[in-house]
Amino acid sequence: MADIDALMKKYFVQPEDTVPPSEPLPATFGGCKVTPLIDGTTYFNDLKAQLATLGVGSPTENANQFIYIAGWDLHLMGGKILPAPGSSGTYLPTVELEQPFSLDGPAAPPPAPALAGLNKLLKDKARAGVDVRILGWASFAVMADNFVQSKAVEHGLANIRNVNLATLAAILDLRTEPKLAEKAWVNILTHSAGSAHTKLVILGSGSGGIGYTGGLDFVGDRHGSQPHPARQWHDVQAKVEGPAVQAMHDFFRDMWNEVRGRKVRPFRFGFTNLDSHTPASPALAARTLPTTPAGRHHVQSLRTLPQFNYKSSNRLPENDKISFAPAGVFEVRTAWFKAIKAADRYIYIEDQGFWSIELMRRLRDAVQAKPDLKVILVVGVADPNDPVFPPYGLVALTQGLLKGLTTAQRAQVAMFSRNVIVHTKSTIVDDHWAIIGSANAFRRSLYTDIEHSVAVLDEEDSLVQVYRVELWSDSFELPFADQPKIVNIDKALNVWNSSWGTSGSGVTLPSSIKPVALPTVEKTLTEKEQERYDMFADVDSRDAWGACTS
Repeated sequence: MADIDALMKKYFVQPEDTVPPSEPLPATFGGCKVTPLIDGTTYFNDLKAQLATLGVGSPTENANQFIYIAGWDLHLMGGKILPAPGSSGTYLPTVELEQPFSLDGPAAPPPAPALAGLNKLLKDKARAGVDVRILGWASFAVMADNFVQSKAVEHGLANIRNVNLATLAAILDLRTEPKLAEKAWVNILTHSAGSAHTKLVILGSGSGGIGYTGGLDFVGDRHGSQPHPARQWHDVQAKVEGPAVQAMHDFFRDMWNEVRGRKVRPFRFGFTNLDSHTPASPALAARTLPTTPAGRHHVQSLRTLPQFNYKSSNRLPENDKISFAPAGVFEVRTAWFKAIKAADRYIYIEDQGFWSIELMRRLRDAVQAKPDLKVILVVGVADPNDPVFPPYGLVALTQGLLKGLTTAQRAQVAMFSRNVIVHTKSTIVDDHWAIIGSANAFRRSLYTDIEHSVAVLDEEDSLVQVYRVELWSDSFELPFADQPKIVNIDKALNVWNSSWGTSGSGVTLPSSIKPVALPTVEKTLTEKEQERYDMFADVDSRDAWGACTS
């Protein structure tokens, strides 16, 4: 058994690490069970099994059951997305995800009737008496009044427009079910240039709940599993059981009731008017979930919620402060930085991009303080839903992580690129601490977007090691039988870099992983790139935001 008190003091946020009100002590729980679900197929199969247990009794028996979803991209309908003509330009191109989203994946037979899939499943559960509620994000600033904000679209938000259109289509369809007419809402709580980036699912009944958080959206191309063909999606979702689910439930409830109290925001999808929500709908009541221990894991439930600081004139409409977080909440930041500072042996980060100079500087500080520490950064091919902003990562690396490092210290850092879409948002430290959630290594994930992640420690100190072995085996293309070869961390580190650790594992990097040469020349942004970064790409909600174009 590990000394869990020592581990918590070292890696978990403690009262002395907090800076209220923006960085409070995160909600912390023992008696939990966290299961990392690697890749979409694993997650969707698990979620499907849990959903199958709900809504199977009479409406009275099902009345205490619930399914709550807060999503960034709900591409549930499939097919083409066509806005009304005469908005900000032309019809969008066909989205190459023709079938409605199904938890069974794109390889499943075409559903019948034509619009079967997760939307139909949610409607069926609602008709059976389950309390089904959906918070799908669409930007009130870009998408209101049929997204006429052409300047924002020109600055790289066309892809956000496409994502939002898919979500609005799903919400519009869900509302055709009378039981969901007032329970499928648009999450309008965001900063003008921010998003509600959570990928939360909370479900259960009076006997208990389960929460899921991570990087996986309900989009047809998110299905994936090892061994990965090139350009397939790779991601991680955490399944949470036990007392920590209460915090996830309460986060959803806080957002739901906050939206309910807001002025309705108008949207249009095609030629259809779409209100953001129905304020006359009853509030989501408090629910106390059972505190029965589910395991020996300790969890910190972590949120990012923005501040709202505006200049006197703005490119996009302003939004109001969130009443339950008027100063913003930056718990993900506090937890991430605490664990990085505590690291002794290694820090491993999988992310779709490394844009935060501040986070990279924290890694640099750790490297400079501890000569034996190793840092591994893993990215993949570009997410096709994201705009391409290559300078930002280069700036963060050269002005953050690498600036001032000696030759020996640079040798403590290695970066790799996989030939799959690495959409994971996860960090592992020392085989003790891990974080899984929606928050990227971006500035906006620390301060601006609405995010949720969980940090975990284990009383038996085995969970994170097992997770690391499974995640690295995915990268190394190891079958299950060969995974014991990288249990020893020294041998595993040697696979990444032959000058690290101890040889002898018999494992080598596959051709699908390429080392990334670390830059030697400091990168700075042009004036136009800096404006785009600060105004749209990687916003910091602590700064006054806005100003008009000339």
